[in-house]
Amino acid sequence: MPTIGERIKELEEEIKRTQYNKATEKHIGILKAKISKLEMEESAHKKASGHGFYVPKTGDATVALVGYPNVGKSSLLNKLTNKKSEVGNFAFTTLTIVPGTMNYRGAQIQILDLPGIIDNAALGAGRGREVLAAVRNADLILIVTDPETKGLDRIKSELYKAGIVLNKKRKDISFKKSNYGGLRIYKPRNIDLSDDDIRDIAKEFKVVNGTLYIRENIDYDDLIDFFKGNIVYIKAILVINKIDLANRPLDDIEMSFNDYIEVSAEKNINIEKLKEKIFDNLDLIRIYMKNKSGEVDYERPMILNNGSTVREVCRKISREMLNSFRYAIISGPNRKAEMRVGLDYELKDEDTVTLISKN
Repeated sequence: MPTIGERIKELEEEIKRTQYNKATEKHIGILKAKISKLEMEESAHKKASGHGFYVPKTGDATVALVGYPNVGKSSLLNKLTNKKSEVGNFAFTTLTIVPGTMNYRGAQIQILDLPGIIDNAALGAGRGREVLAAVRNADLILIVTDPETKGLDRIKSELYKAGIVLNKKRKDISFKKSNYGGLRIYKPRNIDLSDDDIRDIAKEFKVVNGTLYIRENIDYDDLIDFFKGNIVYIKAILVINKIDLANRPLDDIEMSFNDYIEVSAEKNINIEKLKEKIFDNLDLIRIYMKNKSGEVDYERPMILNNGSTVREVCRKISREMLNSFRYAIISGPNRKAEMRVGLDYELKDEDTVTLISKN
């Protein structure tokens, strides 16, 4: 009887042999669902052993450096944070997680230098399960490679096996379980998948009863990710390090990833541009607090996620501030005049906020 790994390989080979078109789309979707279910079973059988990597989250956001061994992740950490992570021209220099802090535009951003990812990391090879568990908690991933390194698709595959989907947003899908009555489906009229398509995918995950609510257009991958249930969605940037050593065209690397940057930690090429790209992709805003005497602290802004409201400012200060809140006065470079607002007012980058309490 073939092992789970052998069955997965057979299904992957069948996908490779199948030409993708509208007629084969459903067949490929079902094959992907079968692979995902088998990977979940295989992962459950191979539990991580030993001690995990525990790094407490600090600062305003966390960024994970992910890549194969010997691509310059430690050198990159040192340049971004002035941290002295051990550097060597051989694989597996980093044997544990090394944290550092990048101070940029008033934000303190935690950067994690992780041990190199190897094939089958999601199944525990090279302590991969523990490494990938740390990656799942990051707010942004930097996939670090060098001009000579191939296998970017394998890295993305290992991340996906660990339940990490890159550069996509979670779809608006929900499910209410029941023990009888079959699978009822509520979905938009313009959705690409038919009810039969959806039921066939659900059946692979042994979902046959209940109510499925789909509130936007989805594809087979979105549906599979929903039924897997362990998915996190994280932004990622491809960082091509050691660009000063490039001796071949990089189009094949760059074309496979939407957002990338070429750098050299050794020669200090594009490091400041990388810092800017990290900050922009974290989607943070800076809020300057004005006290009662009218003084503004421009050196230490409050860092919040884009879309945050005055309520988040109060919560970050104290519960007492939230409970005693009366109103806020907002000003800033994006405002024509001062505004008096309430708790649910959405803030913009570089707003200045004065909080007025009831007391």
